[in-house]
Parts: sequence; C-alpha cells; structure tokens
Amino acid sequence: MNKRLKILQRRREYLVSRAAAERGEISYIAIHLQKRLWLVDLALAVTRAIRNHPAMALRSATLVMSERQNKTLIWTARLLTAWEIFDAMHKQWRRRQD
Repeated sequence: MNKRLKILQRRREYLVSRAAAERGEISYIAIHLQKRLWLVDLALAVTRAIRNHPAMALRSATLVMSERQNKTLIWTARLLTAWEIFDAMHKQWRRRQD
C-alpha cells in the first residue's frame, strides 16, 4: 500500500508541475494575443455601443452615405460583411458549447 501511495504522490506532483507550466504558457500567449487583438476589442466595444444606442447606427449610416468618397462606403460594406460572418460563426460556436 505504501508503494502505491508513493506512486500516486509522484504522479500528483508531476501533474501539478505540468499544470503550472501550461498556465505559464497560456499566460504568455494571452499577453501577446492581447497586444495584437486591440483592434478587435475596439470593434466589439463599438458594436456594443451601437446595440445599446440604435440611433448611433442611423447617424453613422447617414454620415457614411453623405461621404463623397466611395472608398469609405466600400470599406464599410466589407466591415459589415466581416461582422456578419463573425456573428454567424460566433452563434455556431455558442451552440456547440451548450
């Protein structure tokens, strides 16, 4: 029985040290991702603001439509398409998690 307890204790120590190493790796990756994904965070914050204040969406659309340059309208359409794709993927991901 004593031998079995020593084996279990070594196994537990190994798993604890492995978990600590994995936590360190995850935090390292998260720090680098956080620096790279600031634009996504900004876009999500704007999206939440528009959801909470629908009049902002109307004002933004009016501003974009009044813009004489077509580049702004093209990029807005591209961003809207990207958002729709992201939203569809996000909904699918949430369904799989539930």
